Amino acid sequence: MNITYNEDSNYFESTWRTDTEHLEGVLTAYAEIEIHLDNSTIGTHKLLINNYIKDNATLYLNAKNHNLSIDIIEVNFAETIVHFKPIKCRRKLKQVSMQNTLFQKQFPNQKNMVQINYKGKMYSLLLGANKLYEEITIE
Repeated sequence: MNITYNEDSNYFESTWRTDTEHLEGVLTAYAEIEIHLDNSTIGTHKLLINNYIKDNATLYLNAKNHNLSIDIIEVNFAETIVHFKPIKCRRKLKQVSMQNTLFQKQFPNQKNMVQINYKGKMYSLLLGANKLYEEITIE
């Protein structure tokens, strides 16, 4: 996941890139029905993907919970890119934290990297089975 601060608009722009085949498997288990993703069917699965993310990822900016709400989803054979709606942040960012269990149930060795780009500096969170929550302080 990539979270980038746009200083002109005071918004964080976020995207999540993931393997399409693995996402299909996770969504199939989550919904208990067979899911196949491609650009022609993605509209029918947008709510399902949104609910899955809502149940498995929580982003906090300055200790305030911000929902990751889907804006656009792009699917190609190998990769799915989820673009989230921008998150307004007028105050100086002091802390970022995330709870993330995406893919953990089906893939116990899964590692989820979150990169935060804020005012020219990059910060990273690495979450996995032994670390489902991480917090960083911005100086």
